[in-house]
Amino acid sequence: PEDPQDEVLALERARAVGVNVPTVRRVVPCGRLDHYIIMDYIDGPTIEQLWRSMGLLSMICIACQLRSYLRAMSTVTAPITGGLHSGRTHSEWLDAVYGPVKRASPAMFSNYINWWLTDCRTYVFKPRPDLTIQPSAHHILVHQDLVPRNMIVDQRGTLWIIDWGHAGFYPAFMEYGAMEATRGLAMMWLKERTWSAWWGRARWALFRLIACGFGRHYRKQLVALEVVCQRILRFRLDRGPYSASEQL
Repeated sequence: PEDPQDEVLALERARAVGVNVPTVRRVVPCGRLDHYIIMDYIDGPTIEQLWRSMGLLSMICIACQLRSYLRAMSTVTAPITGGLHSGRTHSEWLDAVYGPVKRASPAMFSNYINWWLTDCRTYVFKPRPDLTIQPSAHHILVHQDLVPRNMIVDQRGTLWIIDWGHAGFYPAFMEYGAMEATRGLAMMWLKERTWSAWWGRARWALFRLIACGFGRHYRKQLVALEVVCQRILRFRLDRGPYSASEQL
């Protein structure tokens, strides 16, 4: 039950700045809350399918393409948070019943996260003022699900990005966090204790480094997101002063 226009508008804005994405043909309602988005088929394997056999040079070339896409997306800014049409926050990090208010400003979004860190059930959780984050001047267009299964390489070696259902305006660290957090879930064989799994993890770390930059810039924010995510999983119904009034 998501707003299909969030994904459609994200695809259009990404294409406008040079990101290779499928073209949407139409949106087909299915029942009261569900829908299908009909778009062009991109012919080629995903990075998840290629990762075991992908050479280092090919990986670097694709990472550089992704880096150019992310830089282009960072030029699409807005003084709000959430989906481009609905304004709702859709993030695996913040899966609370009462998420941030629709189209929250960067300051309100930061206050929402900080409330979970410092003021939520202080008799249960230790306050973490050391992890509070500062708001940015604006948020950027973020895919928020850049895992190997959502990146396709066509026959010419061109990178295509699919599945923009989580996209919206968020802080830049949300992109890096999504790539890091889903690494093991996207390719389970990376958890094996083998040489190929170790080399696969090392190449994915290099891939993220080239595409997103050094993770140390986001270390504090990512730890804050992990703490907030754990607290939300335990008390999903909690609602603070910066939460939406209705269920998301």
